[in-house]
Amino acid sequence: MTICTFANCAYLSETSRMIALHKELEAKDIDVVMATHGGPYERLFKEEGIDYKLIDPYMTHERARQFVQTNTGAKGIREFYGVSELRESVKQEIAFFKSSNVTKVVTGFTLSCGISARVAGIPLIVTHMGSFVPPVFERNMLVPTLVLNLKIFKLIPRSWLVKMINNLMYKSRIATKTFNQVAKEFSIKPFHSMTEMMMGDTVVVTDVPEILGIPKDELEAWQPAKNAKYYSYPATLRYGGAIYAKLFGDVPEEVTAFLKTDLPKIYVALTSGEPQVLDRVYEAVKGLKARVIICSTLHQFEMKQAPNIMVTDYLPSHKVMPLVDLAIIHGGQGSVQTAIESETPIIGIPLHVEQGLNVSIVEKHGAGLMQTKHDIDPIEIRAKIERILNQRSFKTNMERISKLQRQVDGVKKAVDIILES
Repeated sequence: MTICTFANCAYLSETSRMIALHKELEAKDIDVVMATHGGPYERLFKEEGIDYKLIDPYMTHERARQFVQTNTGAKGIREFYGVSELRESVKQEIAFFKSSNVTKVVTGFTLSCGISARVAGIPLIVTHMGSFVPPVFERNMLVPTLVLNLKIFKLIPRSWLVKMINNLMYKSRIATKTFNQVAKEFSIKPFHSMTEMMMGDTVVVTDVPEILGIPKDELEAWQPAKNAKYYSYPATLRYGGAIYAKLFGDVPEEVTAFLKTDLPKIYVALTSGEPQVLDRVYEAVKGLKARVIICSTLHQFEMKQAPNIMVTDYLPSHKVMPLVDLAIIHGGQGSVQTAIESETPIIGIPLHVEQGLNVSIVEKHGAGLMQTKHDIDPIEIRAKIERILNQRSFKTNMERISKLQRQVDGVKKAVDIILES
């Protein structure tokens, strides 16, 4: 048995998940090989001492940015791949699986594996969906975080909006056109929605029932019976546990020194979103009686100097968050779970519905607050910051759900599921 962990190195979260799973599989003496099409986080394999296979076509840094923009809906980009790129990716992946005798594929958002693994007849296990799975939609758990600034949506009752957004998740064909064209070329069934396109034969739900709010028996017994016409492929859902990045070494000494204060401490990590959102958050924290660390990566953020703010590059969030009183993040599951592990309340500014789900779950537990990106106002952000810093309940509730998350070793549980699949 040879297991392939196939990372999408356009994303830190997916690269770090594959690294964690790869290392755990190696620790169990399982024959495992790492593969990727490349991207900005490919360097982490070298830093972590992991040999890997680079598969054509290569994903340059610019191509990685375009891929991420598709996932966030930026610039109206609706397809993850062009036809020729996807076709070649599938072709090269199949050739690699055969030459390496791969018997299972585990992927972190390398979506082309959804075609190549099925063509090759190899079980596909995915971890990249987090908690963004059909039982969530069927329970109407998604919230309308991204449309409320449009006048027409403000005229629609919120309950209708909630139902509409959740229904769209198993009906929306966004990003499926290219996939279905290539799927047809390789003689496999079409994908009825973007959700199905992201699913594998087994989906590891990287959460715990007590936090997500769906009982284990209910989630793991899920079948697409209610909406069967929207699914070509069967899928098994299994609860895993939290898996988040634990890379990038130590916190720089200058950051540690900056945070040695009795003042409140805030960590701003809005590293994959829009510059204007970060600008408005900066205006909110500028002049606060607090020390603020702003992590700037994608934007190469430049601003006026403020004595209470330090702007820095990549930081190990799992080591920074325990040092602060509040984290302001977009709400990717990895960032949210890092905050939960660190017992640090959050303000979440989601870029898309999956992040909105993650933030809304924390908000329901009373451990953070949500802010929609379209109508973000520095005064409103500052009010939410002060509310969290002044109300002990946010910290207490985050401590409570942190204990729930720690009940399961997410990496070990995911590997058990991979081996059983």
